Amino acid sequence: MKFLIILSLAALALAKVRFDGHQVLSLYPTTREHIDLIKEFGSYDGFADFWSPDSADLAHIDQKIDVRFRKESLRIVKKKLEAAGMSFEVKIADMQPLIDSQFDVPRKNKALFGYDYDVYHTYDEIVQWANDVANQYPLLAKYEKFGDSYEGREIPRLTLGTSASNPIVLIDCGIHAREWISPAFCQCYVNRMLSQYGVDTGVTAAMQSLTFVVLPVLNADGYAYSHTDDRMWRKTRRDNGGFCKGVDPNRNFDANWAGPGSSASPCSETYYGPSVASEPLTQALQNFVLSNKGNIKAYITFHSYGQVFIYPYSYAVQDAPNKAELDAVAANSAAAIESVNRKAYTYGPGYESMYLAAGGSDDFSLDQGATLSYTIELRDTGRYGFLLPESQIADSCTETYEGMDVITDYVRNSLI
Repeated sequence: MKFLIILSLAALALAKVRFDGHQVLSLYPTTREHIDLIKEFGSYDGFADFWSPDSADLAHIDQKIDVRFRKESLRIVKKKLEAAGMSFEVKIADMQPLIDSQFDVPRKNKALFGYDYDVYHTYDEIVQWANDVANQYPLLAKYEKFGDSYEGREIPRLTLGTSASNPIVLIDCGIHAREWISPAFCQCYVNRMLSQYGVDTGVTAAMQSLTFVVLPVLNADGYAYSHTDDRMWRKTRRDNGGFCKGVDPNRNFDANWAGPGSSASPCSETYYGPSVASEPLTQALQNFVLSNKGNIKAYITFHSYGQVFIYPYSYAVQDAPNKAELDAVAANSAAAIESVNRKAYTYGPGYESMYLAAGGSDDFSLDQGATLSYTIELRDTGRYGFLLPESQIADSCTETYEGMDVITDYVRNSLI
């Protein structure tokens, strides 16, 4: 089996990856033997792509596990599941048609209608957009290079507000490449804050009293690669010296680095990297947080999927010093989101609401002085997973605005 997987990985490196016949199965382990079987699936590099949780090592009894398997593996996988008596269901019957149908919003003529916030954009389009909005709103927005990626791409940064010296709300999107709804939200949010300034009293007050630093596509290389080569790419594009490229940037921060929920294997989707903060994007974000210590009132990093508010800690079964505050703001924010389209969000410390995952940006930011720190897993709860169709972008943005307003209102009224 290992030889076949190596050949498969080599073939994937030579052509754009298709996912014909691939299925996402939801597994329901109820015994220790079931967990052992799931870990067996995860022990073969490239055999199973764990969607939720991120790796086989994070699987627990009585927890739903979403895993993608290749077409050629399905027969043996299902045979083993049935022999073990583990219940499962086919969540996605064929990946490729779902990927193709993601683009379900008709394209508009940009010259006639302007930038389209209801579709997914490439890395190059996002960088151009960021420059364009800064030029369009010179008194409210500034474009800067946040850093350079491993492959030399510019990591874009937008600074919003009437002053660059106000208390900071730091927002990043797209740290995991395949989570496309995340960068889409960052673009929507920037547009809302700029276009509604002077129109919406809440937006105006926030822009006058806070400085928003927005990183619309943090994992530039991975995101670009997910458009050109492999829709399911998650990590950075670091050359690890073998078939398996990339580091999980959200296991690479100086927050109990190499701890639980991360992997030493370069082929793992949760590979923590050759050293702490080895990735240029990690270095850039860490340096920004450290250089603005005491002035970052809220850090929010957007991911998908699951509809969950996660706050520290994820690197250990340990509560943040201000857990009550983090929990209350998350509860109010989740309620605000649900009030729009009835999309329910859960919330809690990472070790409880999701799973242990050391080396994350939210834990790092809280430990380095951010008062509030959240990972927000956007839509959905698994029907589409990472393949949320474009037709859900607008509603996802609209409901999440309400959640963000709760956070920024709390910062304005209680933290400055």
